Amino acid sequence: MKRLLFTTMLLATPAMADLEGDGHMMDWGFGHGVTMVFGPVLWLIVLGVVVVGVLWFVRKNELGGASKGHQASLAELDMRLARGEIEPEEYAARKKLLAG
Repeated sequence: MKRLLFTTMLLATPAMADLEGDGHMMDWGFGHGVTMVFGPVLWLIVLGVVVVGVLWFVRKNELGGASKGHQASLAELDMRLARGEIEPEEYAARKKLLAG
């Protein structure tokens, strides 16, 4: 008998949350008004953070690639001087040009 009473109370608890039958749980009475206003605002903020993060990541990688390209150019210029393909004056001029 006790088990039946416990099971009945356990299953009836959600139905007992709205005793007056007005459709509002815990008698708040204002429904979804607050979440309908701030929900879309929250999603716009989240979307903005994601877009800014993606843009930051892409720009960071582009700058890193440019730096690697600059270092590779200087290394190639150093190798050409070491092999004797260019004169020291031309090396200095090209290095100055690469340095910007």
